[in-house]
Amino acid sequence: MKKKFLVVIDESKELKNAIHFAAQRAKNTNGSLSMLYVIDHAINAQWSKVENLIEQEETSEAKKICRSWAQKIKEKFSIDTEIILKLGNRTDELVKLLKEDKDIRFLVLATSDEGESPGPIIKSLMSAKIKELSIPVVLVPGSIEEKDIDLIV
Repeated sequence: MKKKFLVVIDESKELKNAIHFAAQRAKNTNGSLSMLYVIDHAINAQWSKVENLIEQEETSEAKKICRSWAQKIKEKFSIDTEIILKLGNRTDELVKLLKEDKDIRFLVLATSDEGESPGPIIKSLMSAKIKELSIPVVLVPGSIEEKDIDLIV
Protein backbone atom coordinates (compact mmCIF):
# COMPACT_ATOMS: atom_id res chain seq x y z
CA MET A 1 0.00 0.00 0.00
CA LYS A 2 1.37 3.39 -1.02
CA LYS A 3 1.84 6.15 1.52
CA LYS A 4 -0.57 8.92 0.66
CA PHE A 5 0.35 12.53 1.40
CA LEU A 6 -2.51 15.03 1.70
CA VAL A 7 -2.25 18.77 1.04
CA VAL A 8 -5.13 21.19 1.62
CA ILE A 9 -5.42 23.59 -1.30
CA ASP A 10 -6.14 27.24 -0.61
CA GLU A 11 -5.08 30.59 -2.02
CA SER A 12 -2.15 31.16 0.35
CA LYS A 13 1.29 31.91 -1.05
CA GLU A 14 2.92 29.36 1.28
CA LEU A 15 0.85 26.55 -0.27
CA LYS A 16 3.63 26.02 -2.81
CA ASN A 17 5.94 24.90 0.01
CA ALA A 18 3.47 22.31 1.30
CA ILE A 19 2.97 21.00 -2.23
CA HIS A 20 6.69 20.89 -2.96
CA PHE A 21 7.42 19.00 0.27
CA ALA A 22 4.54 16.54 -0.15
CA ALA A 23 5.20 15.90 -3.85
CA GLN A 24 8.92 15.35 -3.29
CA ARG A 25 8.26 13.01 -0.34
CA ALA A 26 5.67 11.09 -2.35
CA LYS A 27 8.12 10.72 -5.21
CA ASN A 28 11.04 9.73 -2.95
CA THR A 29 9.00 7.13 -1.04
CA ASN A 30 7.03 5.78 -4.01
CA GLY A 31 3.92 7.24 -2.42
CA SER A 32 1.06 9.27 -3.82
CA LEU A 33 -0.24 12.79 -3.42
CA SER A 34 -3.82 13.91 -2.80
CA MET A 35 -5.09 17.47 -2.83
CA LEU A 36 -8.18 18.51 -0.88
CA TYR A 37 -10.06 21.65 -1.84
CA VAL A 38 -13.03 22.54 0.36
CA ILE A 39 -15.65 24.87 -1.07
CA ASP A 40 -17.57 26.95 1.46
CA HIS A 41 -21.33 26.69 1.46
CA ALA A 42 -22.97 29.75 -0.09
CA ILE A 43 -23.99 32.26 2.57
CA ASN A 44 -27.72 32.78 2.16
CA ALA A 45 -29.69 29.52 2.24
CA GLN A 46 -33.07 31.20 1.64
CA TRP A 47 -32.03 31.89 -1.96
CA SER A 48 -31.37 28.30 -2.99
CA LYS A 49 -31.04 28.95 -6.73
CA VAL A 50 -28.49 31.70 -6.11
CA GLU A 51 -26.74 29.48 -3.55
CA ASN A 52 -26.51 26.64 -6.08
CA LEU A 53 -25.15 28.98 -8.75
CA ILE A 54 -22.50 30.36 -6.39
CA GLU A 55 -21.47 26.86 -5.33
CA GLN A 56 -21.28 25.73 -8.98
CA GLU A 57 -19.05 28.69 -9.83
CA GLU A 58 -16.83 28.07 -6.81
CA THR A 59 -16.62 24.35 -7.67
CA SER A 60 -15.59 25.22 -11.22
CA GLU A 61 -12.90 27.58 -9.93
CA ALA A 62 -11.69 24.97 -7.42
CA LYS A 63 -11.34 22.40 -10.20
CA LYS A 64 -9.31 24.87 -12.28
CA ILE A 65 -6.98 25.61 -9.37
CA CYS A 66 -6.50 21.92 -8.57
CA ARG A 67 -5.95 20.95 -12.22
CA SER A 68 -3.34 23.69 -12.51
CA TRP A 69 -1.48 22.40 -9.44
CA ALA A 70 -1.80 18.80 -10.65
CA GLN A 71 -0.27 19.75 -13.99
CA LYS A 72 2.64 21.57 -12.31
CA ILE A 73 3.23 18.57 -10.02
CA LYS A 74 3.17 16.16 -12.96
CA GLU A 75 5.67 18.28 -14.89
CA LYS A 76 8.07 18.84 -11.98
CA PHE A 77 7.83 15.57 -10.04
CA SER A 78 6.41 13.11 -12.61
CA ILE A 79 3.68 11.93 -10.24
CA ASP A 80 -0.09 11.91 -10.63
CA THR A 81 -2.28 13.68 -8.12
CA GLU A 82 -5.68 12.76 -6.74
CA ILE A 83 -8.03 15.75 -6.55
CA ILE A 84 -10.66 15.71 -3.81
CA LEU A 85 -13.38 18.37 -3.72
CA LYS A 86 -15.68 18.75 -0.71
CA LEU A 87 -18.41 21.22 0.19
CA GLY A 88 -18.62 22.55 3.75
CA ASN A 89 -16.40 23.78 6.58
CA ARG A 90 -12.73 23.28 5.68
CA THR A 91 -11.58 21.89 9.03
CA ASP A 92 -14.62 19.63 9.48
CA GLU A 93 -14.29 18.22 5.95
CA LEU A 94 -10.56 17.68 6.43
CA VAL A 95 -11.06 15.72 9.65
CA LYS A 96 -13.90 13.74 8.05
CA LEU A 97 -11.70 12.82 5.06
CA LEU A 98 -8.85 11.72 7.32
CA LYS A 99 -11.24 9.40 9.17
CA GLU A 100 -12.68 7.98 5.92
CA ASP A 101 -9.50 7.51 3.88
CA LYS A 102 -7.18 5.22 5.83
CA ASP A 103 -4.57 5.34 3.04
CA ILE A 104 -3.68 8.93 3.96
CA ARG A 105 -0.55 8.68 6.10
CA PHE A 106 0.56 12.33 6.36
CA LEU A 107 -1.16 15.71 6.35
CA VAL A 108 1.21 18.35 4.97
CA LEU A 109 0.51 22.02 5.70
CA ALA A 110 2.65 25.14 5.34
CA THR A 111 2.85 27.78 8.02
CA SER A 112 2.18 31.40 7.22
CA ASP A 113 5.32 33.49 7.03
CA GLU A 114 3.46 36.68 7.91
CA GLY A 115 2.19 37.87 11.28
CA GLU A 116 1.71 35.90 14.46
CA SER A 117 -0.80 33.32 13.22
CA PRO A 118 0.47 30.03 11.78
CA GLY A 119 -2.38 30.13 9.24
CA PRO A 120 -6.14 29.50 9.42
CA ILE A 121 -6.08 25.73 8.82
CA ILE A 122 -3.30 25.11 11.34
CA LYS A 123 -4.94 27.41 13.88
CA SER A 124 -8.30 25.63 13.62
CA LEU A 125 -6.69 22.17 13.74
CA MET A 126 -4.65 23.03 16.82
CA SER A 127 -7.83 23.70 18.73
CA ALA A 128 -10.08 20.85 19.79
CA LYS A 129 -9.79 19.19 16.35
CA ILE A 130 -6.20 18.04 16.95
CA LYS A 131 -7.50 15.21 19.16
CA GLU A 132 -9.45 13.84 16.19
CA LEU A 133 -6.38 13.37 14.01
CA SER A 134 -4.78 9.94 13.85
CA ILE A 135 -1.89 10.72 11.48
CA PRO A 136 1.22 12.92 11.66
CA VAL A 137 0.85 16.55 10.63
CA VAL A 138 3.90 17.92 8.82
CA LEU A 139 4.30 21.70 9.12
CA VAL A 140 6.50 23.18 6.42
CA PRO A 141 7.73 26.72 7.15
CA GLY A 142 6.21 29.19 4.72
CA SER A 143 9.49 31.09 4.54
CA ILE A 144 11.68 28.12 3.53
CA GLU A 145 13.16 27.94 0.03
CA GLU A 146 12.47 25.01 -2.32
CA LYS A 147 16.17 24.12 -2.40
CA ASP A 148 16.11 23.80 1.39
CA ILE A 149 13.02 21.59 1.24
CA ASP A 150 14.87 19.35 -1.22
CA LEU A 151 17.69 18.91 1.33
CA ILE A 152 15.36 17.52 3.98
CA VAL A 153 13.07 15.26 1.95
